[in-house]
Amino acid sequence: MDFIQNYASLLPRLLPPSIASPLLTILTTTLGISRTLQAQLTPLLTRAITQPDVASILALLAIFFISLKILDMAYRAVMFWVKMAFRLVFWGAIVLLGLWVWNRGVDGFVDDVGGLVEYWSGEYERYSGEVKKYQGMSEQRIMGQARREERRERGWW
Repeated sequence: MDFIQNYASLLPRLLPPSIASPLLTILTTTLGISRTLQAQLTPLLTRAITQPDVASILALLAIFFISLKILDMAYRAVMFWVKMAFRLVFWGAIVLLGLWVWNRGVDGFVDDVGGLVEYWSGEYERYSGEVKKYQGMSEQRIMGQARREERRERGWW
């Protein structure tokens, strides 16, 4: 700080008054604030240095705070890209739907959608029938095992 104070007296000689005056005001204000902070923070820093437990706790808190800030920045960056991807997919689907209606016309679009609904309804019915058949087979197998266990307990083979 003394280095700056020694050369601050040269500023009015080297710079025009319109630049030197505000610069000196800023410089003296900054030096005054730094001296006040130094006077206030010196006892705290000496305590932190002489008591390693307090210093280690403060260091851990600082590391924790910085890591949370970094994690928050990473979360925001990921969420930005996820939101952008969803928006691109949404607006791309809207554009493709519009192009589909434009190319096929409203009647062709309705026919195509009806065909798709019919096809996927048939697939759903087919798979739900397979699931019901499998569940029925599982129930029969379980019932058969229960009957066999019941016969063994009675002594009938």
